[in-house]
This record gives sequence, C-alpha cells and structure tokens, in this order.
Amino acid sequence: MRRILLCIIISIGFFSGLRAQQVPIPDNYLINPVIVSPAFSGKYFPFQAYVTHRSEWTGLSGAPVIGNISIDGKLGKKMGIGGNILLNKAGIYRNFTVNLNYAFHLQVAKDHFLSFGITGAFYQNSVDLSDLVVSDPYDPMILNHDKTTESYFNVGASLLYNWKDFNFCIAFPMMINNKSLYSDTLYDNVLTMNRNWMIYGNYSIFLAKDWKLKIDLLFRQAQHMPWTFDISTAVRYADSYWLGVLYRKNNIIGIQVGLAVVKTIVLNYTYEFSGSSMDGKSGGTHEITLGCRIGSPAASKSNSALKINEYDR
Repeated sequence: MRRILLCIIISIGFFSGLRAQQVPIPDNYLINPVIVSPAFSGKYFPFQAYVTHRSEWTGLSGAPVIGNISIDGKLGKKMGIGGNILLNKAGIYRNFTVNLNYAFHLQVAKDHFLSFGITGAFYQNSVDLSDLVVSDPYDPMILNHDKTTESYFNVGASLLYNWKDFNFCIAFPMMINNKSLYSDTLYDNVLTMNRNWMIYGNYSIFLAKDWKLKIDLLFRQAQHMPWTFDISTAVRYADSYWLGVLYRKNNIIGIQVGLAVVKTIVLNYTYEFSGSSMDGKSGGTHEITLGCRIGSPAASKSNSALKINEYDR
C-alpha cells in the first residue's frame, strides 16, 4: 500500500514540485492580478474578462495542462465583484476550482488607497488510478478505488495598498486546511489542501513619453511546502504593447509578449523554459491569454500602476 501511495505522490509531484494539490497561478497575473488577490476586483476597468490556456513541459506525457476563466468588474463607485474558474490536470491528478470575489476600495488620503478583498472557493480534487501500472492490482489502496474525488469549501482574504504607480498586496487564498481522504502519517501533508499566503507587488517606472518599465514580484508560501518566488520586468509602450522576462525559483525563465488592440482586446503569450533538470527534455511551457476590457482608460481620474481606469472617487 505504501508503494502505491508513493507512486501517486511521484506522479503528482514530478511536474509540479509536490505542489499540484495547491491551486496553481498562471502567468496571466502579470496582466490580471485578480488571479492573485480578490482585492483587485473592479479596480481597473468597469468590466474585464480573460481566458487562459497553459501547457507545461510540452512533449512529456502527463505534463500539467491548465485552463482558466476570470471575470471581474465594478459594483457601484467603491466596490468590485468577480469570479474565477480554473481547471488543472497533471497526470493522474485533476483539480477544479471556482472562486467568487468581492472587493471594497477606500481612499484614505490623496493618491493613497486601500482595497479589501474576500473570496469564497469550491475545490474538487480527483485522483484517477485506472491507468496506473502496479505490480499488485489487488492492493487495497486501489481496489475499487479507480477514481477518488474530494470536494472542499474554503475562504480567503486580501489587503491591497495603492499609491500612484505602486501596488502592494498581502493575500491569504486558503485560510482553512482541507485534509485529504488519502490519510497516511507519512504523506498526509503532501495530499492536503494546505493554508497558504502570498505577497504581491508591482511598480511602474516611466522612462519617456508612452514608455515605461513595469516590475512585478510574487512570493508564495504554503504550509509544509517550499516557498516560491517570481520576479518579472516588462517594457510597455502606450499600454498597448509589452515585452518582458520572468524568473522563477528553481531556475525557470520566461519570456512574455503581448498587445492590446484599441486597449480593449488583450492578447498575451508567455514561454517558459528551465535552465536545469528539464533542459532538452521538453518543449517548454506555453501560455496564451485572450482578454476583453470594457471602459476607456482615458476616463481615469488618476494614474494607476497599469495606467488604466480607476474607480470613481
């Protein structure tokens, strides 16, 4: 039985660094930070929606594939609402997540704003053992348990501070530990939806007319698991074209390119590759995002970090 459980852990953890049971964060947070924090809901445009497809380590069997739909918008003058749907499949593991978000935006001083966000989430995890090759098909770990599905409810909260072109956010996406049905004293921390927290910040440096450099930092820590860290920079022109690079802990390097057609239709592509163990073994990671923003950035009453529509004061 221990061998079977170990096979499950290896299958899940090979591609994701033992993080598949945590909800992944696609690179689209670089253009849509609602993915990181519900406090961003309704802060930018009156309405925006994004669809993302991400294929990790293409060419390797069972590599993770992620699909994501995100929608948010303004509700009145100082509130925002939104939702997020994410599907993640990695080998024998499958995760389906639905989030409903609410945010309240408050001006505390000239050019200084605080935003409070809360989220309610539904998680469904599945482990499919039907195609797992084992020496003993009658092992009680898999006998009559070809597919096991677990469902959880969780809540999260976040706080966002904004000053001109600077954003700083602390987020707690999961505030409750959801224990897995695969209970084992050696591995219960591996197959558990653990509490986690994130720190996210971005800042835009204006270089010349219509040109700026945007810097993003993301730190994530989950209970009982290694921390992760992203840093990225992107050169943006007139908020309509951008080109950037990303570095993630464990020597992951990414290249980002995107455009906004009449600042309404958004297209973003990210390519990631590893400088170490995966080098030459896969076609890298490909992520593409298509988005729609409704509302004119020209109506902004103050510059935000992305120079897009701020809420009415």
